[in-house]
Amino acid sequence: MSIAEQKVKPYRIVIEWTDRNDFYFSCDYKSTGDIGKRKEKKTVHTHWFPHVTRAMGNVLKKLRREHITFPLFLISLAFEHRHLLREIEDLLRALHNHLNLQRGQGSYTCFICGENEKAVTE
Repeated sequence: MSIAEQKVKPYRIVIEWTDRNDFYFSCDYKSTGDIGKRKEKKTVHTHWFPHVTRAMGNVLKKLRREHITFPLFLISLAFEHRHLLREIEDLLRALHNHLNLQRGQGSYTCFICGENEKAVTE
């Protein structure tokens, strides 16, 4: 398989929360042949995913051992699961579209926010 034909594969996913419970989703990848050590520039994409943001906010609270109303969370999740799954699918589709265009090593970074009017601040 030539260098141009080798596909990249993800090997690390990192989630970093901001102080406003939005978060950065990043995925590091490298080619299947692990050819070169060059690092591609990180490009920050932005997605408005209110359901994912709310669910990940609850994950963060649990990680910090903060109280969440679990029955209310489950009811909300039951009603919102279709939207949540659609947003996760959209995020994974954006990641795979990016990976399909890449060769070598790099990183995909995406800012996930729950409010449409928020701007990316780095």
